Amino acid sequence: MFTDDKRNFRRMQINTPANLTTIEPIAGLNFAAECVDLSATGLSIHLDELLEPNTLLTVNIDSTHPSIAPLNATAKVIRASKEDDGTVTAGLEIIQFN
Repeated sequence: MFTDDKRNFRRMQINTPANLTTIEPIAGLNFAAECVDLSATGLSIHLDELLEPNTLLTVNIDSTHPSIAPLNATAKVIRASKEDDGTVTAGLEIIQFN
């Protein structure tokens, strides 16, 4: 469930749907994604569209349990790359929890 790397915060493998909405540079674009892993400061996602670095967006991840609140955050795209299978992998930095 946790990956072993040299980051300051542990990353949890969650593999769950996420909804993204751009804030800037162009507001209101919506993307469906899969959140692969999550930490206190960022997340890794898979999606079909290439996002530009420094794009600001809201990230919404619904909870699968009634006692756990959904995740709503503002995040910035740090990196994004297209994989051999055409899927895009993006790393997002969480700027603020909403």
